[in-house]
Amino acid sequence: LLSVLTNSAAQDEQLNYRLPNNTFPLRYNIELTTHIHDNTIGDDRFRFEGKVTIQLKTVGNADTDNVTLNYRRINITRVKLWYNDQDGWENILLDDELSFTLDSTREFLTVHSPKPLNGTYFLEIKYNGTLREDNGGFYRSSYSDSDGNVHWLATTQFSPTDARHVFPCYDEPGIRAPIALRVFHGKSYSVLSNTIPIDVRESILAGMSITTFPDTPKMPSYLLGIIVSDFKEVSLPNFTAQSAFIRATALNAPVANFILEAGFKILQYLEEFLETPYILPKLYHVAVPDFSPGAMENYGLITYKEENFMFDPDTSPMKQKKKIASIVGHEIGHHYFGNYVSPAWWSYLWMKEGFARFFEYTAAQIAFPELTIGKMYTVDKTHNVFQLDSLGSTRPMTFYVNSQVEISNIFDDIAYDKGGAVLLMLYHAFGKEPFRQAMVNFLHVNALQAGTPEKFAQSMQQTMFSSIPPTDPPFNALSLLKSWTEQAGYPILHVSRSDDNCSLRIEQERFLLKSTDASNATSTWIIPYNFATEIEPNFDDTTATGWIVDKYHVINPTADHSWTCDSWIVFNKQQTGYYRVNYDDQLWLLIVKALVQNGTIIHESNRAQLIDDALNIARAGKLAYAIPLQLLRYLSKENDYLPWAALDRNLVVLDNLMRGTDSYDDWHKYCSEFIEPSYVAMGMATQEEDTLTQRMTREIVINWACKVGSEACINSTRLMVAEIAETPAKDAEPDLREAIYCNGLRYSAAAVFDSIWRKMQQSQDQLYRSELIRSLGCAENAELIAKYLQSTIDTDNSAYFNQERERVFIAVFKNSLLGLEMAMNFLRENSERVNELYNKGNFGGRAINSIIRTMAQQITSKAMQTQFQTLTAELHEKGFLRESDMLQALEYSSENLKWIEEKSVQITAWLDEQYRPTTTALSSTTVTTNQTPPPVTTTSTVASPSSTTVTTYSYVSSSSNATVPTTSAVYTFSTFENVTTSSTVFVNLTTTSMPEADNLHSNHAARANMCDWFFMLFGMFAFVAYHRFETLVL
Repeated sequence: LLSVLTNSAAQDEQLNYRLPNNTFPLRYNIELTTHIHDNTIGDDRFRFEGKVTIQLKTVGNADTDNVTLNYRRINITRVKLWYNDQDGWENILLDDELSFTLDSTREFLTVHSPKPLNGTYFLEIKYNGTLREDNGGFYRSSYSDSDGNVHWLATTQFSPTDARHVFPCYDEPGIRAPIALRVFHGKSYSVLSNTIPIDVRESILAGMSITTFPDTPKMPSYLLGIIVSDFKEVSLPNFTAQSAFIRATALNAPVANFILEAGFKILQYLEEFLETPYILPKLYHVAVPDFSPGAMENYGLITYKEENFMFDPDTSPMKQKKKIASIVGHEIGHHYFGNYVSPAWWSYLWMKEGFARFFEYTAAQIAFPELTIGKMYTVDKTHNVFQLDSLGSTRPMTFYVNSQVEISNIFDDIAYDKGGAVLLMLYHAFGKEPFRQAMVNFLHVNALQAGTPEKFAQSMQQTMFSSIPPTDPPFNALSLLKSWTEQAGYPILHVSRSDDNCSLRIEQERFLLKSTDASNATSTWIIPYNFATEIEPNFDDTTATGWIVDKYHVINPTADHSWTCDSWIVFNKQQTGYYRVNYDDQLWLLIVKALVQNGTIIHESNRAQLIDDALNIARAGKLAYAIPLQLLRYLSKENDYLPWAALDRNLVVLDNLMRGTDSYDDWHKYCSEFIEPSYVAMGMATQEEDTLTQRMTREIVINWACKVGSEACINSTRLMVAEIAETPAKDAEPDLREAIYCNGLRYSAAAVFDSIWRKMQQSQDQLYRSELIRSLGCAENAELIAKYLQSTIDTDNSAYFNQERERVFIAVFKNSLLGLEMAMNFLRENSERVNELYNKGNFGGRAINSIIRTMAQQITSKAMQTQFQTLTAELHEKGFLRESDMLQALEYSSENLKWIEEKSVQITAWLDEQYRPTTTALSSTTVTTNQTPPPVTTTSTVASPSSTTVTTYSYVSSSSNATVPTTSAVYTFSTFENVTTSSTVFVNLTTTSMPEADNLHSNHAARANMCDWFFMLFGMFAFVAYHRFETLVL
């Protein structure tokens, strides 16, 4: 986060970065002078001067002799301390060299009083500083107009610990005070802050104006926002309580209308839902050209990345509406959880970010039900955070942090996505109304104060638990909440069914992707469960049927909730619970069968869950890969977005890993079996009546159809892009733009690449630019890749916004092996320039650290790993890469190689069975079927270097009363020993046709084949039952 805080971890551990609890602020009054408007003074335009007067009070009755505040990168020029009593003002100290000390490591400004302090005082501090270049604190940003003139602006990003860069303050989230502000600025510029200005007047200084703002609500310092710019205001007649501001060059279309509509609808909903009014007179939405977070919830002044702000009805994809509505839901949600009630310390970051994620989906769903945003949390966020939370190194939601670096690092998927997922789980488990009442109670009791998990648990106990019998559930709100917030990771439920009375036996354990992390995995959670059955396929009621509080749990059929021993069961309805589910062999068999026969009987959220669970449980070594591989084949008939989105996330990982094996072609052949039919059915064009989910599904299918080698897809996209390159006025349709450009550019000529590159450079639309930047990275031409990478460190090239340089680099190495190799070489040769230029668009100067963490996931060979190790060692030695990030990256890359060596053998063996079966049908035999199963042929082969044995049992049958050059069906069972804790079996049912069979189409033969299928299946089940194999997939 801070270049001035590159201390060792050991040093951080020895220091306490918390402010001493001896004084607290009652009010801030800030005066700032900026020069950002002045084109005549060179770099002096980036300086600023300030003065803050703090009314403060000592804590309790104890005396103290000092006042300690936070500061960062500012020069303190004067300190004055005084108090006011019945006799008037009295100075305690005026500025001298001994009146204050500075601790640049902990960023403490300590004012030393010559006499004991006890009561209320006023502290005045004068200072000056420079606008930063890293998108943090009080920083500079710019844009160019149509004539190429550069327009500068000064803006802020104070979260989490950068308010101290614009004024010395108590920069902690639990310390709240109102803030008054006065800004001296150029007359041609205007100032935005948290409140509506109460006065704007000319200054006695030539060319300057003064804008004065009233007190904000009592709030933490990080929620202050200040923007000095020449932006233009946009407002709509029906939404006058909210306004949008954006650079004039971006206003060539009504790009701000949708964000204003979203802001109005969502704020109106949340005021009613939370029974708490919005306490400021206006809400501003501002798009900042250079901005690192997605958005920032400054109280009353929300700032955004431009690409998260603008929606052009003519050129933006429909999914941009989902993105904007979700972000607005997140940021306005913060105005209640984070602003109205803030976390007492950053250790409880999930208490603001988790709730904001919650409203990101629930509030946006109410505002725009046609977008069906609410049901997407699982595939967008839960499946995402499952990956991080599956590692042994993950952290719990509540996690103590001390230094500024630690605080910065806690802004991760655990705080955001897991926080939101756990809150959604409680929302569904207890019912929506009880959970709503708990939120309302929490806000009312803690209004404009700091909150803690214990305070929220109290609100839960008073509302959610009040209507529940004391014996059910056998726990209180705090123990339930701590079960999820103070333990790292999450559980997996292993579900098996008894042969005796069909009871369900459940075992919970911590889910870990690495088996080596399992030795210390003894956690248990308080888990709400529910399930749907073939007899009662009700997926709509997501309240908890019961609670699992111990490692083992048994569920018996009841009159109200029953099932048979041979029907499917799916746990975790709509995947509203934050856990995975594994099943025994019979249950997996029945689930796969149900999906193949009529997949829509299982809720689309659960179909997505089954895909994600099966693939990741197999990746963890708890399930044979044959099960998810067989399951995925049902997707050839799948039309819903959620399962395809779950597949998309997992295929990115699996396809990258399989790239490092000799079975990559077979892998693509297999994938094309369920992708190609969907590609053909969905086509390459968006229909006007298509819903958002239909458009997003088509984009996924097109992208993967091209990637796995569909000639029709590759040729279509290449022709489309070539035509666009020849006619610059043309463009790809918005909803498919990135899929078409990426795949069309993959093997295109240099002239086509250059044309699309120019199209990106000439655009002022940052969303459009981002799509083209990622697409240009798909090119697999060494000369073009080299030119594209070089452009990111060309200082004469002003075609990029600061944050775009890093995006170019990432796009290159994520899309091909050639791009990965060239990106690693480029970074080694140009690390100094990359560190200098990329960090201007990366908040806190961490560009190389984030690049290396992402790059590690692409390493799939020992040669790459060697090159990657050399690269990371050099970057660490130069000080560009933190040791913790280097070690984590090397762990990621090593795990990839380990998976390829140990786990890919299962997929390879399964693919071999599909496309190169070892059995040979008899060339000419008449076989008459009867009740007796055919003989079993057993062969054994070594499946991997780790001595895993694959035993294959084959039945060969033919049609009844038919001579076997007709059709021969081969039924293959394969047992993998030592793959899991006990033997597993998968079933591969294939039909091998003899050459002459294509000429035979008699109904008699067809009926005979049906009989054969029946008897073979009967024999198969008898065989499996006899051998008690643990896992069976049909």
